[in-house]
Amino acid sequence: MTAGRDDFVEAPYEPPRDELEKQVAEIVAEVLGVDRVGRDDSFYDFGGTSLQAIRICARIERGLGLKALPLWLFSHDILHEFVQELRTKAETAHV
Repeated sequence: MTAGRDDFVEAPYEPPRDELEKQVAEIVAEVLGVDRVGRDDSFYDFGGTSLQAIRICARIERGLGLKALPLWLFSHDILHEFVQELRTKAETAHV
């Protein structure tokens, strides 16, 4: 049985707003072993570790084709901020 979101986080759940946020949230939830991750949830609030950050970033790169570094997740631990960092890095890579 996976841990429920409420076991870790007390903030109200805010669902992902777009497809990329949804895809990244699903990856994060799967790696962290929780039912769901909202757009305002912090990687750290779920007890995220460096090994899990590496796994999340590898799955994003493999599954979504976006460059993702664990440092970005550590620096932008709120889901929607991390997704925005992924978008920004992807845009600047194509300039």
